[in-house]
Amino acid sequence: MPFRSFIKSIIVCLFLLCLNSASAQLENRIFNQNDSVLSNDTQSIRLNVEMFNYLRNTEYFDLIEKGQTLFGSMLQAQMLYQPFKNFMIKGGFQARQDFGSSRLVEVQPVVTISYFKHKWRYNFGAMQGTVNYGFIEPMYNIDYAITNRIENGIQGIYKSDKFYFNNFLVWNEPTYRTTRNQERFTTGFVANRLIKETKSIYASFPFQGTLAHRGGQLNSNPNPIFTRINLALGLKLHYKAANGFRIRTENHWLASGDFSPTITQPYKNGFASWHTLACNYKGFELMFNYWAGREWQSPVGTQIYNNYNVYTISDHRQVRHMLMSRIMYTQNLNKQVMLDLRLEPFYDYEYGRVQYSYSVYLKLNLEKNLGKM
Repeated sequence: MPFRSFIKSIIVCLFLLCLNSASAQLENRIFNQNDSVLSNDTQSIRLNVEMFNYLRNTEYFDLIEKGQTLFGSMLQAQMLYQPFKNFMIKGGFQARQDFGSSRLVEVQPVVTISYFKHKWRYNFGAMQGTVNYGFIEPMYNIDYAITNRIENGIQGIYKSDKFYFNNFLVWNEPTYRTTRNQERFTTGFVANRLIKETKSIYASFPFQGTLAHRGGQLNSNPNPIFTRINLALGLKLHYKAANGFRIRTENHWLASGDFSPTITQPYKNGFASWHTLACNYKGFELMFNYWAGREWQSPVGTQIYNNYNVYTISDHRQVRHMLMSRIMYTQNLNKQVMLDLRLEPFYDYEYGRVQYSYSVYLKLNLEKNLGKM
């Protein structure tokens, strides 16, 4: 049996074995930025400090994406003021330094107004963005958790026992009458409908979408306008044993479309599928992914899944098949400190060799109530 057929047979068998299980997105708790109003803390002021240290090295050699190393730390400090029981204001700053450089990569303000009503939360300003949206990797770039950790715009989040909905608008780049650049924005949604949940079984129906746009009418920038849409429909299944062992599978079918007046990249419409099988026990997770893409393109997705190089569009491949494996360890070292380790090799059939990445993340989060105002 040829190697490729053998691997496909293994994937199919594993998938069939797990059809009574599922929810297999990556364990990305290390990137979460959680906060909430406290019902008994009206007029309270809290100080929140987050130190996020990262090492993400991608040893990629394919023409679709070349590897890079992100190695450094971020400090985010902010004050949270709760003037009313359903209203919160956050203000502070974030500073990022990449190691090896004596200068800060960026220092930017963090300002958010949040309003809570029934099962909705509305954020205006710095949002709970990047990985916090809940996208799968091909739909939204996981590197944004480092490079774009602060995303500003407007966001609405709905949570109930059976339905989750997160929609947002990120204003990526403004334009003014006196400048030559074009405005850029990204809008999207993540929805998840619960099908069944018991102590051992979880099943849900996820649906995701993004729209990325560049354009504007304020100046005579000659760059072509673009509007690109990505959609993903899936099924999550999850089985949890009494001893805490979990086995999960998540399967997504994706479509991409370029609705720009002038197509400036190799492919107008594309399709893909992404299948995941994972086992988790006491913080350790072993995961397998199978990716099949035909003319797939996403301007905001993790770049390794694209069918062309977003920096050099002449480098492209019409069909891509990748078999990925991941070994991950996520653990709370104590109540305030979390560690995340990842080794992620994969085999690209069209390229014909193994590539890999590895990551180390360490996050310290401190919060102190400073009293009432």
